[in-house]
Amino acid sequence: MSSLQQSARGMLWKRRLPGFLFWNRLRFRREHPALARDLFGIHFRHPVGIAPVLERQDELLDVCDCFGFSFSGLIPGDTPLQVVAERLQTRQTPIVAAVELRADGATEEEAKQRIIRQFSLLYDFADFFVIDINRESGLSSLDDFSDWTELLDEVLSLRLCYERYKPVLLRIAPGHEEEQMRRVLDFVLMSGFDGVVAPGLDKVRFCAEYTQKRLPIIGSGAITSPAEALSLLQAGASLLEIAQGIPGQPRRTAKCLLKAIDQPTQTP
Repeated sequence: MSSLQQSARGMLWKRRLPGFLFWNRLRFRREHPALARDLFGIHFRHPVGIAPVLERQDELLDVCDCFGFSFSGLIPGDTPLQVVAERLQTRQTPIVAAVELRADGATEEEAKQRIIRQFSLLYDFADFFVIDINRESGLSSLDDFSDWTELLDEVLSLRLCYERYKPVLLRIAPGHEEEQMRRVLDFVLMSGFDGVVAPGLDKVRFCAEYTQKRLPIIGSGAITSPAEALSLLQAGASLLEIAQGIPGQPRRTAKCLLKAIDQPTQTP
């Protein structure tokens, strides 16, 4: 269990203490106009968010905000979707919420039905969605991406039924090789997806170069230091989702980014 997960467990009851969220927000939040991002119609105070890695993360949206994260992912899991929708609707902070659509351990047909149901019932409450394509999601293996396209097309078609447009991104699996990534990125560019989530520096750089930076990229993975975060942004990521670390990391990362922005370019 990471230090971030350990801290989150303690926050489940502390968040109800009078003044807890307020004082931690003063301590950890860092905002600056130079750090702001506007992507796929959503305003992010800065590029650092938290990956959907915490237990009961839908209950911790306000805590994630007070620790300085600009957005938070969450996986509905076994929590009733009506409960997740209510928690999304009643959040007390401006943190952006991304719902991760996946169906671990399900058969292929069950996975498709579950993802469509999650997307339909949570559409009005989430800010954007991420579809996770990996071997554990109940669908076919990574070797045959064509088995995913029917479901992905159905999700994008379903989005047309709603009055408000919500971005949908595709999460690239760590096991994707370059040829598989090319097929995925070609599909994303042609089908109308709004971006990708790419794990690690090499995959972020590959996605940025292959798409010629026409596609927003969220860099993910074991980002444990401001230097690693800066490297991902320099490689082409527009946003970052942190899966490890401790509260306060967004503030330290923001300080590092501002220093890099303010530092004058040195000419040889």
